[in-house]
Amino acid sequence: MKENKGFLNGGLFDKHFMDSKVTTRTVTTKELILGHVIGPLGLIMLINTIASLLEIYIMKQMSVAVGGDVTGAAYKDLGTLYYWVALGTRLAAMPMGLVTGYLMQHTKSRQGRMRPWYLIFGFIAIFTGILMFLKPVPSSEGGYWVYFYITYVVYSLLGTAFYYLFNNNIVSLTSRSIVDREKVAYARKLSWTLISGTLIGMVINSVLLPYVIQPDETLNSFWILICSMTVLAIPLLLIEYFYTRERVVEDVQETTGNANDVPIREQFKALFHDKCYVLLLITATIGSLADNFRGTNVQYYFVSYVLDGIHDPSLFMMYTILTGVPLGIGAFVIYPITKKFGIRNTTLAGYSIVSLASLLGLFFPTSVSVAYIAGFLKQVGYIPAAYMLGALTVSCFDSVEHSSGYRLEGLMAVGIVGTLQQVLYAPVAGLYEKILTLVGFDANSTGFQPAMALTILGVAFYGIEFLCAGVNVCVLPFIDLEKRLPKINADLLERKRQAVLARGEEWVDPEELERRERESLEREAEENRIRDLRDRCARKCLDFEAENKKYLTKKAEKERKAREKEDKKASGSRRG
Repeated sequence: MKENKGFLNGGLFDKHFMDSKVTTRTVTTKELILGHVIGPLGLIMLINTIASLLEIYIMKQMSVAVGGDVTGAAYKDLGTLYYWVALGTRLAAMPMGLVTGYLMQHTKSRQGRMRPWYLIFGFIAIFTGILMFLKPVPSSEGGYWVYFYITYVVYSLLGTAFYYLFNNNIVSLTSRSIVDREKVAYARKLSWTLISGTLIGMVINSVLLPYVIQPDETLNSFWILICSMTVLAIPLLLIEYFYTRERVVEDVQETTGNANDVPIREQFKALFHDKCYVLLLITATIGSLADNFRGTNVQYYFVSYVLDGIHDPSLFMMYTILTGVPLGIGAFVIYPITKKFGIRNTTLAGYSIVSLASLLGLFFPTSVSVAYIAGFLKQVGYIPAAYMLGALTVSCFDSVEHSSGYRLEGLMAVGIVGTLQQVLYAPVAGLYEKILTLVGFDANSTGFQPAMALTILGVAFYGIEFLCAGVNVCVLPFIDLEKRLPKINADLLERKRQAVLARGEEWVDPEELERRERESLEREAEENRIRDLRDRCARKCLDFEAENKKYLTKKAEKERKAREKEDKKASGSRRG
């Protein structure tokens, strides 16, 4: 019988030049910076910018297509068409969870189960994303809408198929070390929330959108912006691919022989017997339902029309600064806070603040000062969830593996769960825009908007966040995963040790392996330093021995001061 090689086996991704540049068993600083901070910015910036602008772009194109007559039947028909296309796309996306699960369950590649597909679908996202904003014919012609919706569907179904899946799961697949995993989760959230969030919020939403994109009647500024971001996205996607590594999949492969060969029934049993996985799945599903309903431009519309920012663009700048400052400062303080009080407890306190701030906004929706205060408090409350909750969420797969022996990120059962979530999300996708068009909302208007539209904007902006925060406040007290993780990881490490010994191989303790890797890196760095110094001395006619002595003297002095500092700190701790 012919052996089933699996997807990607023996192809491009089995070539050595496609191997990860990460070779250590522990997560290095270089890997953190390139693979989890800088590299992810390519797709994060592009996809989040498209998400931020797409609804505005569509509604503007609708208005242009009908000559500005937003009260006529043609405009409402276009809004209805968008709703049904968005709904149809959501329905068509339901099998994509099965498709991605099937692909990864049958993938046999030296690069892991996720990284190769992430690279493939990442390029699809880049090219279909730029095509969506290209206008080959005027939007008043039916051919334009055929072209637009084809690219929209391909982008939504294929372009982003692996984007969210990879970002949600690469943290848990990178390392078994709790410390390393928290660092990776923090690094990726730093990239997603602080860097890309600041650039999109401060530059695009606060400057380009009100001052450049909104006044541009040709709508060409949309395409120019996306083109510019594409130029950055391609090299950054390659950097992310080459500086990430699926160490956990490699470990499970060593232990079981085939980490992906798990019966679907056993996968479901393992997932839904884990309390923490089920509870966090519920909170994530409710949050995504809310996000799918209200879209990504609710803040822009709220500030524009409820707070009258359409006549005072400085409101956007002020609101963005006030709501951006907490996330910026929080990036530097949240890690030590969660280390002291725990991710769950800190996140619970944060969502409590979000609930109170949203309730305040609901009582005074048209007050600019209240909007500033509530917006600031909400972002303070979101800091733990924005930066650290992801590390706790992905650790559920450790708990699942501990009880079942299966590592399930990306496999069929997880894909089916994702498909069922899409079934829930589908009816609300585009519903917010559909309701706005039915009540006469005009995205191109600089003046009057119907009172009902303003009410809908206020409820969408404050009410939904109040609901989602309340759900998290009720559920999080039952998440006890952090207390169990040390034992879980110790048990998983012991299983790996037993598997290695059973094969008659030598077992090297992770701490010893880390020490060897550290010494190897230090030795390599020293060799490179000496080689570079010799080259510099040869070019500048310097004495190598003298220059090397200067360096070694400075290094010894620096190490002496560091030891003295550590000794003082240890002495102070003993006295305390």
